[in-house]
Amino acid sequence: TGDSVKATLFLEGVTRTIEVPKDGTTLLDAALDAGLNVPYACKAGVCSTCMCKITEGAGEMLSNNALEDHEVRDGFTLSCQTVPTTDTISVTYDV
Repeated sequence: TGDSVKATLFLEGVTRTIEVPKDGTTLLDAALDAGLNVPYACKAGVCSTCMCKITEGAGEMLSNNALEDHEVRDGFTLSCQTVPTTDTISVTYDV
């Protein structure tokens, strides 16, 4: 366990692994803090620019004003609003 989550991000054919603090930090904020160039626009869960698909692990989406119910059921999430809830999580932006 510990005080961070291991997050693996797939973007434009490249795999990166980062640490996400277990303090409510979202996937997007952790990726930006790590210097990754991940897509986003509003950071408010409205535009869906940061949409990605969880391929391993789980996360809680704090707010969702962009994704349809069927997209969420299929594993899609908004990285600007998603806090990991497992010790490891993998997401892909290449969908």
